[in-house]
Amino acid sequence: MVQKIAPTVQATGLDTSRKVKSIRVRVTVTNTTGDLYLTDLMLQPGSIATGWTGHVSEIQFTQDG
Repeated sequence: MVQKIAPTVQATGLDTSRKVKSIRVRVTVTNTTGDLYLTDLMLQPGSIATGWTGHVSEIQFTQDG
């Protein structure tokens, strides 16, 4: 069974002049057996996780005007 879990975590003390050097994700699993695979970590601005990623056909390119 695959389950999508998308908690929202909001950073505090934002300094927009700096860039992210690294991100650490810690997963704790208890009372279970088996394998855990983490794929596709999406980072986006704002306080609400949308789960949406635009398709290239939805992006307006410079030559489109």
